[in-house]
Parts: sequence; structure tokens; C-alpha cells
Amino acid sequence: MTGTSLPTIVLRSDVRIENPLELALDFVERDGSYQNYDLAIVAQDDVLTESDIRVANAMIARMSPRVIAGLYARAPVINAALAEIPPSASLAAPDDAVPWQALEGLMRAMDGIPEVRLARQTKVLHKKRPALIPILDSVVEGYLRRVDPIRRTGDPARDAVELICSYKRELDENLEALRALRSELRRRDFDLTECRLLDLFIWAYSGEYTPLFLRAQGAAGGARRALPLPSPARPGTIEVEIFRDDDEGYLAWVAAHPRGFVLNAARSPRSDYLILHRATCRTITGRPSRGGPWTGPYIKVCSDDELRIAAWAGQTVGGVPTRCRVCLS
Repeated sequence: MTGTSLPTIVLRSDVRIENPLELALDFVERDGSYQNYDLAIVAQDDVLTESDIRVANAMIARMSPRVIAGLYARAPVINAALAEIPPSASLAAPDDAVPWQALEGLMRAMDGIPEVRLARQTKVLHKKRPALIPILDSVVEGYLRRVDPIRRTGDPARDAVELICSYKRELDENLEALRALRSELRRRDFDLTECRLLDLFIWAYSGEYTPLFLRAQGAAGGARRALPLPSPARPGTIEVEIFRDDDEGYLAWVAAHPRGFVLNAARSPRSDYLILHRATCRTITGRPSRGGPWTGPYIKVCSDDELRIAAWAGQTVGGVPTRCRVCLS
């Protein structure tokens, strides 16, 4: 226990985080992304280097050398957009002090780079402007879209800013608690911005997803016990449909759920083979290219919500799905 009481963080999903300091310390002590990503030195200047980009892979950005090269080729445009945003810019500032127009320009500078969408964009840009840009991976984006009616405009840069506006609303509602937490962490030589702290609470402790460092561990190795997750006011179950030896049912499901998601897993699921697809992906619909059934050697775990599939994977085999390179890259 930390012995320090701080204000409760209350998320818009009705999750109450009563012990934010204890949970934040658990994150920085046990999650590899803190040591490898948050502590990585990236200059908060107006020059995006190739090494800056590579740091994002410590946050599971999974960018190949080809993707990194494509992103780095856009560096001159990105640098010009970064120059419009002071390094001190903060999402915790009053709304009229946030450089929204310049932020949209920065997101637009990242638009259209092959295989670099919002999650990868923000994992790179957060390190350049850590007080302003949250890490909008699929977990955080999915959370925001559930608690806020965010309209999709079809313009990726505009949509990114709309998500950041929603994120700011969450941050503003918890600003006192986040500032108190940041101050206490800095006293202990951990420095994370309010923007990053909220990000880790939504990602790790909102109940949307269970990261590796919180999953049950064996007694061997003397690992520190995982702290219990905060409970939502309206707890739910992991609603997935699993198809095994049932191609007819599976194909009927994907036809009826064109916006759904399908996890391809071994018949006896294992953590090293979990491939997530859109229900419309050509690689898991129609007639199998090699003959044989869709749901024989492999099973299909289906849901309209990809985060429910991720939760199933975490609880069932302690694994994290890999996104299909054809439909979800």
C-alpha cells in the first residue's frame, strides 16, 4: 500500500478508480511499456527522427522497417506541422489555449501514410508532445466512441481531433485528481503527464481490456500480485460466439454481421496464434482457398465488438490478438 490518499478518478463509463496512486505505481513497476516507451528519450522539438519513430514499437506499434521508412519519408511535412505546436502545449490547458487548428494540421501531415493509422500515429506523436497528444489505440478509441457520440466525418485528421476533444472532456472532469496524482508521482521520481496518466487508466484499469501485466501469474518467480481491476457500475460478460465444426453457422454469422470481427484461433487456442479480422475479410470468408472447413482445425471467435474478442483472448489464453495485415493494417 502507498499510504497516500488521492482524489478518486471517475470515468464516464461509471468506473471509479479509488486508488489511482497504487494502480499507477503498479503500472510503472510492472509494465514493460513504461520502461521501454515512457522512459525512452525523445526530444520534444520540431524534428522527427527515424529513432523517434522506432520508439513507438516499444508500445506494440509493430511497424516493420518498410512502414518506418514510409513514415520517415513524410518527416519534412510532419516537422513543419510540429513547429506550429509549442512543446509546452497541454491538453490540460483551458480549451481556448489548446492549439486545435495546429493539432489538426499535424494529424493531417500524418494522413495517408501506408499502414500508419491513428494508433501508430499517436504512439509516435505522443513522445513529441506528451502533454497534448494521447495514445489513441483501439482500446482507448473504442472506449471514447462508447461514452461519447462521436461523429465520423470521413476525414481521418478531423476524426482524430474529434476523438482528442472527447478525450479532453474526460481529462477535464478528472483534472484535479490527475494533477494531484502527477504531483505525487513526480515526488517519487516518476514523471507522466496528465494526458498520459488518463490514457493508462482508460487502457489498463477501465475494464475495457486486461493488459499482460495485470493478468494472472503463477506463483513462480515471486511476481507481485495483480491488483484487482475497478468494477464498472454495470458489469457485463464477454459476449462472443465461438464456431467449431460449424461452417454453416459461422458463414451465416459473418453475413449477418458485416461490421463485426472474427478471431481465427487454433482449435485448442494458444497465445501465439490469435489473428483478428474484420468479418468481411476475404481471407476468412467465401470458400477456403485450400479446401477443407473454416471451423475445423481452427475455430472462429466472433463479436461485433473487437474489444470483447481481445478480452476473451486475454482471459482464455493470456494472449493479445494480432491484427490481420489484409483488412486491419
